[in-house]
Amino acid sequence: MKVTGPLMKVFGSKWLSSKRLPVPEYDTIIEPFAGSAGYSLRHCEKQVLLCESDPHLYDLWAWLIGLATEACIREIPLGLPVGTDIRTLGLSAGQQLLLKSWQRTNNVGNCWTISPWGNLPGQWTANTRARVASEVGAVKHWEVTQDGMEIVRVCMEEVTWFVDPPYQYNYQYKQPPIDYALLAARLRDARGQKIVCEAMCPKTGRVPDWLPFKPWEERVTSRRKATQSHHSKELLCLM
Repeated sequence: MKVTGPLMKVFGSKWLSSKRLPVPEYDTIIEPFAGSAGYSLRHCEKQVLLCESDPHLYDLWAWLIGLATEACIREIPLGLPVGTDIRTLGLSAGQQLLLKSWQRTNNVGNCWTISPWGNLPGQWTANTRARVASEVGAVKHWEVTQDGMEIVRVCMEEVTWFVDPPYQYNYQYKQPPIDYALLAARLRDARGQKIVCEAMCPKTGRVPDWLPFKPWEERVTSRRKATQSHHSKELLCLM
């Protein structure tokens, strides 16, 4: 089974960029900072281990991998009024989290209401629901855990590492601070193929130096108006 788009909406997704990244060289992919796992979804037939410390995203991935069915995804309603509290709809915890992710792209917070843009194209529409429902079976052989830094330390196998942490000089999504020097040291010791993402500081242009990053691409991260977009100057380190 192939996946044609992300299963959830998370800020910083690499789904579109992933088609321009190196293909995995090994049968197993590990993402220590999973988010929406855009890279692994592009290669969903591989054995995949996701690591996600955010409790909402971890629980959502655990549900998608373990309990979600096509039928229960198709039960999630469409076209809800703005301001509706998702928790009042009688949905299961997993259904609530999936709807929340498509309503609140930066869904690490505790906002559970239907947003003004949540029913627009590209968000939770009939097409999105049908696609996610039909493609969720592609991840049933995956696994998810919570401590990505520990996985990098203990894994002795040759695997493809796709490492897309919260960027050093960007918004940290209210997550505990990352020891980038420690992460770099553990990645150097890790075996296999390593693809590591970062970005220049959007305010100063400073380049993170915890690994030898090189310019990769510039991409739009958000659009406020038709003539006003936010861009990220993306960096890449291949090890």
